[in-house]
Amino acid sequence: MRSWIKNARVIDGTGAPARDGSLVIEGETIVHVGPLSAADAPSGADTQVVDVAGRTVIPGLIEAHIHLSYNNVKVIADLDLNCPPEYSTLVSAKNAELALSHGYTAARSAGSVHGVDVALKRAINESLYPGPRLLAASRDIVATGGMSDWNPSYLKLGMDGLALIADGADQIRTAVRRSIKDGADVIKCYVGGDALLPHTPISDCTYTLDEVRGLVEETHMRGRMAAAHVRGARSSRVAAEAGVDSIEHATYADDETLRLIADRGLTLVPGLRYLYSIIENGPRFGITEAIVGPSGLRDEIKQAADTYRRARDLGIRMCPGGDFGFAWNPHGEYAKDIQVFVDVIGFTPLEAITCATRSGAELMRMQDRIGTLEVGKLADLVVVSGDLLKDIAVLQDRSRLSVMKGGRFVTRNLS
Repeated sequence: MRSWIKNARVIDGTGAPARDGSLVIEGETIVHVGPLSAADAPSGADTQVVDVAGRTVIPGLIEAHIHLSYNNVKVIADLDLNCPPEYSTLVSAKNAELALSHGYTAARSAGSVHGVDVALKRAINESLYPGPRLLAASRDIVATGGMSDWNPSYLKLGMDGLALIADGADQIRTAVRRSIKDGADVIKCYVGGDALLPHTPISDCTYTLDEVRGLVEETHMRGRMAAAHVRGARSSRVAAEAGVDSIEHATYADDETLRLIADRGLTLVPGLRYLYSIIENGPRFGITEAIVGPSGLRDEIKQAADTYRRARDLGIRMCPGGDFGFAWNPHGEYAKDIQVFVDVIGFTPLEAITCATRSGAELMRMQDRIGTLEVGKLADLVVVSGDLLKDIAVLQDRSRLSVMKGGRFVTRNLS
């Protein structure tokens, strides 16, 4: 099957937009990008001609921090105790389809309840269910008393659905090996705390440098990717010194830590939309000012804007990934995190699109296959109705998006 997409404004992820562009796709692979003369235009009964009438074509979007198994969580117990693995699996499949329909043709998990990501990835790859190209995460690896170990000890409940609780280098290495044995591509750990969790405030650092180094070494030895949740200055520093591939949030990272991230070529995934969503939508779900005020969340938002602007100025690779799946920050609003890159961090719309495409592919170690529209790469793309370089919010309206994955349209809104 051959497809010819013509009369397009092409943003290929490598440079400036090009008008009057064409893409020719053979099977699932791009074989031409750019102007195309009438003499060279493909023809024949096996050619699908798609005239996009001046619409913009961009590479498929990549969500760098996704929790497909999170089901509009309102309280911590919803992550595990209130959601059995069977239901978590069904939720994950539905959310994967939703993400794809919003233009996200690839995604990197940042932790999965009951480890269902591995099965979901297989189902997507075998075309049993629609969804993005997925890097599956393990259950979170967390220290005793860390973020995911929230139940009082006397209840003896643990957090087994979401987390592997491990202390010391030996236990951590075992947890990594178990996660890899179960099929994980991404090994996620919690090194720091969070504003709304009193047992692990932002300033907490719950693993030592030696412990995180052990996790990274074990992960890299098996060719997998290490990711770490951090927010405070100390936990951010530990993650950077340990060489964690992807540092999630790092809100209070100081200049020295940011330079270390830059020098080592690590990736920063801010997840800033999550914080704004708490302020905007939290009161409807019981997160009132009485909770927000003492938590330090407003101070964190203010600091986050400054930290991520400094990271941008240092040339750190940054990828949108908004921690969606909470009631106040629901699945389907993924492109709001791209808008934060523009409105708050200061990227231009074109730069933000690059962060959400080419940079995401580099994070996923799939830059040879996706992330840009180039000859030889997979035909993962989004046709956008509207000028997203003037209004990046256009990406939030899926009625304006036509999504192609592997040379086939999965949604088509071109009428």
